[in-house]
Amino acid sequence: MFTRKNISLVILFILIALAPALISMTSDLMGTDDKSELVIKEINSGYVRWAEPLWSPNEGTEKLLFVFQASIGAGFIFFYIMRKRKKGRQ
Repeated sequence: MFTRKNISLVILFILIALAPALISMTSDLMGTDDKSELVIKEINSGYVRWAEPLWSPNEGTEKLLFVFQASIGAGFIFFYIMRKRKKGRQ
């Protein structure tokens, strides 16, 4: 059950799931919302937002949600690959 291939796939899955957390610790993750806000202020410095976000998480929570989203995506990719691989053997 625990073959070398399975163990290496689990390690790969863990690395893919943790990659966003490791990247976010070493870099400034400026999202498209922040970049677009800067461009808008350059074009029209008097621009006023017409809507405010319902909830703005703090930086730690935002990173945690990003990592959670990435790990769910990696899980779906891993599940799909393993399912296709299993179907190919039958």
